[in-house]
Amino acid sequence: MNRKDKILDVKIQDPYMDKNIYKDPTICPTCGLVYHNKTWKRDDELAKKMKSTKEVEYKDCPACRKVKDNYPLGVFIIKGEVVNDERRIAEIQNLIKHEVEKESVSNPLARVMKIEKFDDRFEISTTTEGLAVRIGKAVNKAYQGEIEFIFSESDKFLRVIWHKD
Repeated sequence: MNRKDKILDVKIQDPYMDKNIYKDPTICPTCGLVYHNKTWKRDDELAKKMKSTKEVEYKDCPACRKVKDNYPLGVFIIKGEVVNDERRIAEIQNLIKHEVEKESVSNPLARVMKIEKFDDRFEISTTTEGLAVRIGKAVNKAYQGEIEFIFSESDKFLRVIWHKD
């Protein structure tokens, strides 16, 4: 049985999305996101209004907690000769930045945690599986390499491996 079959039986949950630990309203002191009406959003006006009340709580949002704990849910890996092409890697990094900005409009908890360069690859860790998928698909569409999606059998974690020679 693969993970897709298991998802039908028991959906693998993001352990950082426990809504019971956040009271409404909560403001993330690290990034400024606001938890209101059971959702996290970027709303500076609402945050300003909430700060004036005594009922507001301050706790790190799930994305900031993942960054602090180094707990990615997705990793996008770039392999192949393209790793040594500085111009192409700069283009890919700009594409990734653009995709992150687009994703953050609908999901402000989707972020790049870190980018690491190794001798044979780049690894981009993300706070969500969805962002790793989005980045992988965008890079593959733009540069036509080979892409592979590897889901963890037991955890909410995804590796997206893209290869181009």
